[in-house]
Amino acid sequence: MEVFNYPAWNLISFERGSAIPLYQQLFAQLRGLIADGRIPRGARLPPSRMLSDELAISRSTVVLAYEKLATEGYLQKRVGSGTFVEQVFPEDHVLRPAIIQPAGKRRPARPSVHAEALLALDVPPERIERFGLSPGIPALNELPYEVFARLAGQHWRAHAASHTGYDYTRATLPLGRQIAAYLEETRGILCHPEQVIILSSTVQTAAMAAHVLMNQGERVLLEDPCHVTQLATLTACGLRVEPVPVDDQGFDITAIIRSSLPARLAIVSSVEQFPFGCTMSAPRRQALLDWAVAEDGWILEDDFNSEIRWSGAPVAPLYAGNSGRVIYTSSFNRVLAPGLRLAYLVAPPELIEAFKLAQRIFSFYAPLPDQALVTEFMSSGHFASHLRRMRAIYRERAGTLADCLRDRLGSDFIVPDVRAGLHLTIRSHQPFDDRAVSKRLLDHEMDCPPLSRYCRSALKRYGFVLGFGNNPVKRIRRYAEILARTIEELG
Repeated sequence: MEVFNYPAWNLISFERGSAIPLYQQLFAQLRGLIADGRIPRGARLPPSRMLSDELAISRSTVVLAYEKLATEGYLQKRVGSGTFVEQVFPEDHVLRPAIIQPAGKRRPARPSVHAEALLALDVPPERIERFGLSPGIPALNELPYEVFARLAGQHWRAHAASHTGYDYTRATLPLGRQIAAYLEETRGILCHPEQVIILSSTVQTAAMAAHVLMNQGERVLLEDPCHVTQLATLTACGLRVEPVPVDDQGFDITAIIRSSLPARLAIVSSVEQFPFGCTMSAPRRQALLDWAVAEDGWILEDDFNSEIRWSGAPVAPLYAGNSGRVIYTSSFNRVLAPGLRLAYLVAPPELIEAFKLAQRIFSFYAPLPDQALVTEFMSSGHFASHLRRMRAIYRERAGTLADCLRDRLGSDFIVPDVRAGLHLTIRSHQPFDDRAVSKRLLDHEMDCPPLSRYCRSALKRYGFVLGFGNNPVKRIRRYAEILARTIEELG
């Protein structure tokens, strides 16, 4: 019998309980050995039966791995002779330019001043949806995937060429009409479909507002604690960000008015502000609107939590009270799924062209096929039905989390009643190292960002921003217990 005595065979091993099929594991390891030169070019490989006996796997597993390697250009089958490693690999055809070393001493790469400012902001990482209590994530398993699959199939079978080209202005109008009708019915906002600009996130809205409304170096007012990614966006646009503390009554413009501090833009969330969790009171709302009129300023209203409300009277958006000085923005990323990357803003009529030009320059677009899918989802009544169903689910999950936290932490933390949104923020009566607790919770696969990380001014708050949207009730009880024990150990 012919012997194929390559030391490489001893390096092959399998994870028998892995979700990755054995032939895929064998393929990946053989390709690595070939690419590394441990199995040389032109070498003959063992017959499939011989290798299967050597590795204690089925012959069909080896055949599948060999066929995949041949398909990708690493093996050649010769009838009557066997299977051989190719002399030329696919990567040999990739042009690799010669590395030219510049003359003189190499200087270390340095980012721009703007980039250094961004690095200093300590921007929180992306949320981890598979971790417990991760805030702002909807119940992803409750999305009606079958409906979306059917609508997507109908869309692509219709061969809508207009949704695969560059004509965003015309192709986005159907979704703009649905959003305008939805805003009128649910939020009391009257606008034309042409005012609705579709983007990927409300953070892009902040960037567009900065470019359209502000000049380099001007001051913008931002809630404190704040959405740090928004802060980073404004900093990158070259604006001076002034933190305005929020309390249980929300954003307080009176301190800015008393200080006569010049500013032309305020960015606020009037309902269940992230991360603090407050809702702006009627007097604060009126004071902010009066400020915008008196200062010829603008308010960017980020209203991403209002759709998800399960108790209490709906809070009218600021836009409904003074649309002339308010730019309204919201998102489908929480009411449906963040992976859709669909948000929108309502631009003032006189600034529509400026906002659309900024959108085109920065390519702040959302994919047209996804827009068409959501358009049909709304027009067919599925969106309203989904919201009604999810409100009941979120009410139960929010109530369970609040009750569990009050039982375990009620004497040390303020645990609010949550009526909207997807997060619940608990605040400590005393300062403590909430960052250390948050870091330890990652070991338990829990994503509970510390409240102090979102604070920008000297006024520090301590606690945790907790999500309940993507957590079944049974897990919420267990996570609340782990959170309480970890605070007791480290707090």
